[in-house]
Amino acid sequence: MKDDKILGLLEEAAKSLSVTVEYDDLKKGAVNTHGGAYILRGEKRILLHKYLSTQEKAELLAEILSGMDAGALLPPEVRRILQSAAPPGQRRRQAEEAASS
Repeated sequence: MKDDKILGLLEEAAKSLSVTVEYDDLKKGAVNTHGGAYILRGEKRILLHKYLSTQEKAELLAEILSGMDAGALLPPEVRRILQSAAPPGQRRRQAEEAASS
């Protein structure tokens, strides 16, 4: 699957989880990060560096979303992407949860 399609699926998944995804230049000034998740006035947000490649954006978004409790709300294709992006301990827990449901 192409990176732009994966990124689109992940952005839609975030939207379905009520998470806003934004892109900005995060390398200017004192800030030097690729991105991250935060909560602003009760709203979940993910901010990614806009000059990352599409592949890097998709990988980072998948990694961040894999740490959120998405459960069965997401299509199987997106769940597979998130499971592969999750740290090994979290992958094992996600696989156990999927097997029990």
